[in-house]
Amino acid sequence: MSETEDSPNKMSPAWQMTHMIWGVMPSQAICVAAKLGIADLLANGRKTANELAESTKTHVGALRRLLRALTSLKIFGEDANGGYSNTTLSETLRSDHPHSVRALAMIWGRSVFLQPWENLDTAVATGLPAFDHLFREPFFEYLLRHSEDASIFNAAMSASTAVDLSAVLVAYDFSRFQRIVDVGGGRGAFLRGILSATPNLRGVLYDLPSVVADADTLRASDMAGRCEVQSGSFFEAVPQGADGYLLKRIIHDWDDEASLKILRNCRRAIHPEGTLLIVERVLKPPNEPDFGKFMDLHMLLLLGGRERSEPEFSALLREARFSLTRVIPTPGPHSIVESKPL
Repeated sequence: MSETEDSPNKMSPAWQMTHMIWGVMPSQAICVAAKLGIADLLANGRKTANELAESTKTHVGALRRLLRALTSLKIFGEDANGGYSNTTLSETLRSDHPHSVRALAMIWGRSVFLQPWENLDTAVATGLPAFDHLFREPFFEYLLRHSEDASIFNAAMSASTAVDLSAVLVAYDFSRFQRIVDVGGGRGAFLRGILSATPNLRGVLYDLPSVVADADTLRASDMAGRCEVQSGSFFEAVPQGADGYLLKRIIHDWDDEASLKILRNCRRAIHPEGTLLIVERVLKPPNEPDFGKFMDLHMLLLLGGRERSEPEFSALLREARFSLTRVIPTPGPHSIVESKPL
């Protein structure tokens, strides 16, 4: 490709489309680098392709070509002597980075995420998740029987929780609450962070029995005295009487019918003067660039869920007898949708 063709400001519409069509290429290159742990190997400094190939048991020529492609995106850097080092981008592929995306990159390289996208046409034709069609069972049930995929997926979700937490704490003051319930709160990392930042707040972690059984980090933390752990299904009920209820990346997993069951259970449980917080992507208006609109397709493919716009959240909440009071942007990709009981 010539310099003219490679310049975003000079590319013809056909070349712009071609670049988008080829978008899977950098994604898969990043996935392989993450799987090989290249960023971890470079954590202590420069290494040659030969050294990296020896450590990763890969073909040195092919590995050099992979690295050359990634350095063109400023993912890793190559010096004049053929040595490689981390960049600010590749640092996020380190396992020990505070905002590591290594597990996320790895799960995107596995068939559990890739194959549903190969069947997007089926999902568009039927309106049903392609995952169920391909794997003959729902996504979360599949994870229960495939421990390796589940381990990588859970690691990716845990890493993203750290990013979500810092963004939400910057944007929202939780000191207004006395007691907050994290509905579908997993193993409690997010709730622990909120309690740690809000000294007088008490919390309730609520999720399925098999999930909260692994909330050992929360139980052993200095937050344990201010936090209850309760188990159950949010499709049946949620803990009663709190003035704050939190749904972080829960509603987007489900279609409107299932989401309404969750929201109505929150409505039955919430204190009359309480507040419901939904932490989700809020889609931008039509024609505006928004990666969330592709994540919306991803939710369709995997779970039959969806991302929603502000009007869609407002309508859904109103049907569950909540009133949307405001949408609060955060420094991350998600917003806080705040609502009050009607």
